Amino acid sequence: MDAREFPDPPTEDPNGPRRWVKPQVSLASAADPSTTTVIRRTGSRRHTARGRAVTGQEATTAGFGAAGVTAPDAVTDGPQTPSGESDSGWKPSGSRRGGAAVDGATGPAGPDDPEGLGGRRIGGARRRRPGSRRRWPLVVGGIAVLLIACGAVLAYQVLKVKSDLASTSNDLTAVQDAATSGDIPAAKARLSRVIDSAHAARSHSAGPVWWAASYIPFAGPNLRTSRQLVLSLADLADGPLTDMVSVSDTISPDSLIKDSTIDVPTLVKDRPTLLRAAAGVATVDKRMQSLPSDHLVGPVATARTQAVTKIAKLDKLLSGMADALTVGPEMLGANGPRTYFLAFQNNAEIKATGGLLGVYGILTADHGKINLVHTGSNDELKNFKVPVVDFGPEYNANYGTLFPGALWSNGNSSPNFPYAGQTWATMYERQTGTHIDGVIGVDPEMLADLVRATGPITLSSGQKVDGDSVAKLVEVDAYADFHDDTTNSDERSARKDFLKEVADTAFHTALSSDVKPKPLVTELNTAAKGGHLQIWTPIASEMTILRKGGLTGEVYQGTAPYAGVVLNNVSGAKLEYYLQRNVSYTLGSCTAGRRPGQIQIGLTNLAPAGLPRFVWQRIDAPPGSYPRGQEALQLSVYLTDGAKLVNVMVNGKAVNFTRGTELGHPRIQMWVFPTPGQPLTITVNTDEPATSAKPIVPAQPMARPQQTTIKAAACPAG
Repeated sequence: MDAREFPDPPTEDPNGPRRWVKPQVSLASAADPSTTTVIRRTGSRRHTARGRAVTGQEATTAGFGAAGVTAPDAVTDGPQTPSGESDSGWKPSGSRRGGAAVDGATGPAGPDDPEGLGGRRIGGARRRRPGSRRRWPLVVGGIAVLLIACGAVLAYQVLKVKSDLASTSNDLTAVQDAATSGDIPAAKARLSRVIDSAHAARSHSAGPVWWAASYIPFAGPNLRTSRQLVLSLADLADGPLTDMVSVSDTISPDSLIKDSTIDVPTLVKDRPTLLRAAAGVATVDKRMQSLPSDHLVGPVATARTQAVTKIAKLDKLLSGMADALTVGPEMLGANGPRTYFLAFQNNAEIKATGGLLGVYGILTADHGKINLVHTGSNDELKNFKVPVVDFGPEYNANYGTLFPGALWSNGNSSPNFPYAGQTWATMYERQTGTHIDGVIGVDPEMLADLVRATGPITLSSGQKVDGDSVAKLVEVDAYADFHDDTTNSDERSARKDFLKEVADTAFHTALSSDVKPKPLVTELNTAAKGGHLQIWTPIASEMTILRKGGLTGEVYQGTAPYAGVVLNNVSGAKLEYYLQRNVSYTLGSCTAGRRPGQIQIGLTNLAPAGLPRFVWQRIDAPPGSYPRGQEALQLSVYLTDGAKLVNVMVNGKAVNFTRGTELGHPRIQMWVFPTPGQPLTITVNTDEPATSAKPIVPAQPMARPQQTTIKAAACPAG
């Protein structure tokens, strides 16, 4: 046997199972007995350790005894320092298990290391250094403290953001209210608070803690939505809101209207700023609408809903103001005088756009100065032998027998007001040679709104008329007070003069310098919403803006569910002040891209007994052939584009009707005769295309507003 090889002696680890260690003698030991290298195998790991040399006596004690052989765990390599450490700077790690020899022991023995083993255990597993067992609790504790601190910071941020958002929301409403009411100092003060609170919210929702927490499940969507909400409000405060307040003082009605003149130069000067504000709010509104609403906790969901609602309201306000400034200066004569035909339509004799043209006026606008230069009755308006306009075969098929292009009284037989506007403008130009730049349609309900804004008006007779009585005065009382039944009597002329005076006085009062502008603007908006104020101009860009404001009186053209009900009086009676109309539109569920529809129309004649003959007498039938107070009306029903008619019934019985189309809508037409005490129910059943669009049910301008009910099953597009 080679002197450098030894049998594998058993070495038992007191702390583990029996193991076998095969010592090997370094060839270097033959050259230098004081330095020995042993390559030790322990389990599956191979180690080359460095330590001090072991004497023969120590080797013998360890059970090896042969000169020049170290114990399995006592290995050396390289020159030694006086203390027995290798000069390589590497510290021995000590043996894991094995014999009794020492691996890398250095230094003298001490109280804590009586054998001088440097903290290493002999014959067993490695001894842990003092304090190593205390490291993990410290690490875990440190992490816990860090998480608690971050949680506290986040909680503080959330509470501050919640408070800031509440302040911003409240002050935002106050800014809008103050600006629109003309209280500019209050608007500016509130704007400053909005900016401060919005900036504070932006600051409190920033930082690494908020950013990191925004990726935590459940909390993340709420924090991200809150952050986007804050950023949107800050952008709103810094830009659009500041722009709006900066011009609110100069473009408020009280500032703009002085001595019945609108300050057009100021409108033109401030227009770019307001348009920029409107565009900015529209951008913020779009961003707010896109914020996710799912998986939000109550406070965040509430804050989002409130902010979205308020910004949408502000967007609508500024959009309307921007539209007004886009076309207003030009329509007010900024680029030269404008002349408008003012059509007073009397709802007592109903027509498709409101009522019979009984009184008219000529209105001029020159650099903001508005004047009513003439009022007259329809006796001044001369009919034509042939139509002066041509709207095509469809129009002629529907209304040709009424001669709307030649007769002033039937010029508004179609519910599409631009037809009436163009017809009347052309007729007046042909008759007088005066160029008409547009037509404005009003009715007694609009006069009522006007008088509510101005306060009671006083007629030449000394009679005072307020906003609650003017409509009845011109639709009922005028026919009772001037009731001679002969068509060419002085009473008839007196009645027309009276109606002309009421309209003239109401408008001149509204245009006077004594009227407060803000109530006037408010009441005009009310009239427009009810369809009692309609405007047509031949300029397409102006019509586009007017259309957005609901001022054009146009028939809707599109594929949304549609139920339009239109009445035309062709009998000459004056009974529609007493007519109540109810319209219900019901849409069923979808099947194969279609669904059932039903339009139900209720007509109730509330005319009392004892009315003057001129009020109830009809020209379409001889006296005695109909009950007193009975109306004779042409009823047209407009259906959804693509709808198919199933049947039509009146009080449950089938009736005759004609079919046609107008502006993309299938149209049916029939005669109806509402009689006092005998309500009528007209039912139109349809088969309609499936669509998710919102149903549209327009309301014809009437003395008594239409009562509308819509019931539509949820139905996606088929």
